Amino acid sequence: MNISNVLSLGSAIIAFSIGSGFATGQEVLQFFTAFGFTGTIGAAALTMLTYILICSMAMEDGKKLNLKNVNTIWIYYCGKYMGNFLKYFVPIFFFGVLILMTAGAGATLNQYYGIPTAYGRAGMLIAIFAANWFGIKQITKLIGSIGYVIIAYTLFIGISTLITGLGNLPAAEAHLATHPVLAATGNWAFSGILYTSFMALGLGPFLAGIGPNCNSNKEAKLSGTIGGFVFACCIVIMALAILAHIQVAGYVQVPTLELAKTLSPIYAQIFSIILMVGIFNPLTSILWIISNFLIQDEHCMKAKILRAIVCICAFFGSVLPFDKLVGFIYSYTGYLGIIIMVMATYTHFFKKEHIHPETGELIKE
Repeated sequence: MNISNVLSLGSAIIAFSIGSGFATGQEVLQFFTAFGFTGTIGAAALTMLTYILICSMAMEDGKKLNLKNVNTIWIYYCGKYMGNFLKYFVPIFFFGVLILMTAGAGATLNQYYGIPTAYGRAGMLIAIFAANWFGIKQITKLIGSIGYVIIAYTLFIGISTLITGLGNLPAAEAHLATHPVLAATGNWAFSGILYTSFMALGLGPFLAGIGPNCNSNKEAKLSGTIGGFVFACCIVIMALAILAHIQVAGYVQVPTLELAKTLSPIYAQIFSIILMVGIFNPLTSILWIISNFLIQDEHCMKAKILRAIVCICAFFGSVLPFDKLVGFIYSYTGYLGIIIMVMATYTHFFKKEHIHPETGELIKE
């Protein structure tokens, strides 16, 4: 087993999962911090268990299937009819996430530097378009290597601000009781499951795309397990750090940037750059997945023109408020994701079918 490859792929999973919602703190705030200390721990525990399960399964299946069109993974997991529905729905969902993350880039630069959001959104879209010029293998290497930096610095900010704000946690609980923040769902248990379920919509095609990079099933399973476990640990740290500073971080577009400011303006400046990289990483993969749905030859001119059109449309769609986009897109797609997780688990462990890598047709084993 190649440990370096396992760590690289696990890091790629974490970097993909972080995105703008996590890196900015909006996801963490709405799905975890909003429920206080006990709710955060409970929700994060459920997220950890379900996230490890989904990541390890999808990595193994991605290696086994080696699909030309990664969106056909849904036909394998959910059958011909629902699978074909998801095959078309998920790229639309990804386009919504592309809009959301682009809005997050604009919000981050605006909150810290005062740069007009339009400039931040345009700059991010140009960057991911340029990265996609080189194809999925180079994208995986890029986000895997950068992922270590994002994880390390995000955890540094989270741990440091959590330590400095530990004494604030009791008061933070009382503050939340009278000044609630925007929550994704009505209770912590459902929130923890819903968080993984909406992420599953994105993780399925992404993991199907990078699974073939594993040298064995053991590498695939371990990469998925490491990615899921470390990401859930990041959630706990960031959620409690935001809770400890709820009065300054709970009511802004980019909570984690406010956390960095409590340490030092220099840390905040560095973190603003890290945030942009954290948004850039998954966006490069998301743009590739959307393009791969329609044109499998990633290097042809038609695919590049398509990606340019998608970026232009995302620019105009990302004018909507970032925090409202997080709650709307992630909460509602999560309900569908719960059904998908159940079907994917059943398929992985019990279903005796294969899928043709070229046509996407189910084949009896």
